[in-house]
Amino acid sequence: MLVSSSLLEDDYPVWDGGATYAVGDRRILLSNHTVYERITAGVSAASPDLDTVHWERVGPTNKWAMFDRATGTASSASDSLTVTIAPGMVRGLALLDVTGNSVTVTMTNGSETVYSRTVNLNTGYGVTSWDTYFFTDIVRKRTVVLEDVPPYSSGLITITINGSGPVSVGTVVTGHIYRVGNTRYGMGLGFTDYSVKDTSKFGETTVVERAYAKNMSVPFVVRDADVDWVLSSLESIRATAVVWIGARRYDSSVIYGYAKDARLVISYEQASECSVTIEGLI
Repeated sequence: MLVSSSLLEDDYPVWDGGATYAVGDRRILLSNHTVYERITAGVSAASPDLDTVHWERVGPTNKWAMFDRATGTASSASDSLTVTIAPGMVRGLALLDVTGNSVTVTMTNGSETVYSRTVNLNTGYGVTSWDTYFFTDIVRKRTVVLEDVPPYSSGLITITINGSGPVSVGTVVTGHIYRVGNTRYGMGLGFTDYSVKDTSKFGETTVVERAYAKNMSVPFVVRDADVDWVLSSLESIRATAVVWIGARRYDSSVIYGYAKDARLVISYEQASECSVTIEGLI
């Protein structure tokens, strides 16, 4: 799907089966775009992805981190990042954990530009007075969701992130868009932190920072005629990571994860009440 990228896959040297390695040496395996770290000294001809005795997986290369379908990694560059992908026929594009000043998305079909959007990431979140305008840190938009991508099967999508400093994107997701119902008031947003707090016998407390996962509970209303379709759709993506949009006005309700629990109650003659609990990926 990746057609071109401004990023080079040069995080570390490429793995060589005949070389001698010291503990801590890192190498790239180009076949799966992954970085591995040596955990024993010496020589081993086996590929790092198959040799778990001598090598340990670190994560994806910087070039491919945005496509690894995980939320704890990111592709980054100094001030600009551009990638072109060929996703096939899709209607939506989501960029998660974005850092920068703006994002421009264009689609070409052959020589024709059929879509172009620029999203300003400097939204002014948290600015409630002149004091906060001048003296608080700038809080930027970190989620970009486009739901109007034209469905060209041979279209090429180019994503450009620009910034006055380092830019990055954690996850790029493309796909179809399905609306399963109308969200009601009462949507719950939050996260689960996996950091560990430890207190010694002398009363000294230390915190080991670890990853965290977003979560969301969404109550929504379904037309009676759509009950079977909604349940079937939710079942079809069980244990599958997708982008969930609780409400368009809240970026915090855009979560990349899976449905942990879903319930539907046949409440009325023409409408039914449903709720779904989303657990984000780490």
